[in-house]
Amino acid sequence: MTLRAPRRTAVAIRPVIVVVLQTLAAIAPAPASAQPSVQGQWSAKFDTQNLMMHATLLPSGKVLFWSRREVGEVLNPPNCTPRIWDPSPGLPGVITETLNKPTYNLFCSGHTLLSDGRVFVAGGVSKRDGEGVPLASVYDPATNMWTQQQGDMSGGRWYPTAVMLPDGGVLVSFGGDENGNPNNTQQIWRDGHFVPTVNFVFPMDVPPYYPRMHVVPDGRVLMTGPLALTQFLDTTSGQWTFLNDSDINLSSRLNNFRDYAPSVLYDVGKILFIGGGNAPTKEAEILDLNDPMRRWKRTDDMNFARRQHNATLLPDGTVLVMGGTQGNGGESNGFNDLTPGQPIHAAELWNPKTGHWTTLAEASVDRCYHSTALLLPDATVLSAGGGEYSPRNDGQQNDPNDSHRDAQIYSPPYLFKGTGERPVITSAPDNVTYGQTFTVATSHPNEVGQVNWVRLSSVTHSFNDNQRIIFLKFTAATASLSVTAPAPTDINVCPPGHYMMFVLDTAGVPSVAKILRIH
Repeated sequence: MTLRAPRRTAVAIRPVIVVVLQTLAAIAPAPASAQPSVQGQWSAKFDTQNLMMHATLLPSGKVLFWSRREVGEVLNPPNCTPRIWDPSPGLPGVITETLNKPTYNLFCSGHTLLSDGRVFVAGGVSKRDGEGVPLASVYDPATNMWTQQQGDMSGGRWYPTAVMLPDGGVLVSFGGDENGNPNNTQQIWRDGHFVPTVNFVFPMDVPPYYPRMHVVPDGRVLMTGPLALTQFLDTTSGQWTFLNDSDINLSSRLNNFRDYAPSVLYDVGKILFIGGGNAPTKEAEILDLNDPMRRWKRTDDMNFARRQHNATLLPDGTVLVMGGTQGNGGESNGFNDLTPGQPIHAAELWNPKTGHWTTLAEASVDRCYHSTALLLPDATVLSAGGGEYSPRNDGQQNDPNDSHRDAQIYSPPYLFKGTGERPVITSAPDNVTYGQTFTVATSHPNEVGQVNWVRLSSVTHSFNDNQRIIFLKFTAATASLSVTAPAPTDINVCPPGHYMMFVLDTAGVPSVAKILRIH
């Protein structure tokens, strides 16, 4: 059969923030039986200079990333070298270093985007894996510079989670302290320093590493994993409460402790928890906080068991899963089984309307531990990294062949639908306020089926705490759309900051995004 390129945008907007779609020459040949309109399509692999272990999409459309070390260095050098990947010229893009770098190593830190587009990073590694540093830094895209923040955190943090709160502060949770012991405290960073009077203590004996945490509609922070017991944290009082106050047995996920599994806030108050564990599982569960019962329920199993995989929220509301391993053996005793045949190359797509999973095209590279995936403004998905660890946790590095300083771009099936052009956003504001009705000029407004915002990604260790989707109300006019931003009362549903705005036609084909800020 003859393969088609993804549907193209007739008019490009703001080239500096638009990721140029691959030319046919850059797209890896697909098997003769592949149908891109059903399975999507992968680009050829391209070099990224270093491993994209921590990755954040910036408001410019560029990607900030870092690894633990440069080639040839010891596993944990005193600092790391963050880089910027600019995909706008087309693949393989342009990679540059930030103008300065933090004075410590950001490996295994927690990070999130602030409401003004800067990147907040908490913790990192000291001399050994498991030993954290009590420091935090902020990267400013406007200056391309890093600034260390005032005051130390309450102990070191290695494997912490950082979540931006609706008031602009950042909740930093758990991790390993300077001595390699679990840090069971939480802190709030606000306006350049840590609030000294707020130091929450987790009531459980052993807090989790990289907890899966989401700001939910009532303003609390919900921890969905890896522990089975699901709990709310009130960041005003510091009080922890169970998911279901009436019955602790209804407050746990059904598949128990599951580490290295993605948790995705895929709609207002709705969460999907996918696979994970050792041995890895195919199981997926959903939680609807709008349901008065508030309990986890099964959705369809994936087609493959997975651990160390990534999940990406797409502009049509579906969830894309990539990478991971189905094995629980190998050199790392199941932590990251890279035995041939165990890593999963096929992607999968979950439809929230049906609960079903669809198997998609296969990548050409193992993407397991220390891999990342994130949505780009052209509605494709960056898949990168994997490797750079000690399989036996003895300070000895993994096989260099298992460290992937490269990436691929995945074009989902929606880019191959129909025969016409993709919708085009010809103009839209850079900034909007809560409750504002604003104009979006677009081609064929009467053919628009959805206008959605997807928050910019910040991802590491199989979790992207930043991503969320907002389904906007709109009306069509002659040559434009009248779109209404979320109301001020929806600040917990739509925290302030930068979002990619996609216009989708009635067939579900998205435009290239316009990145805007709500405040």
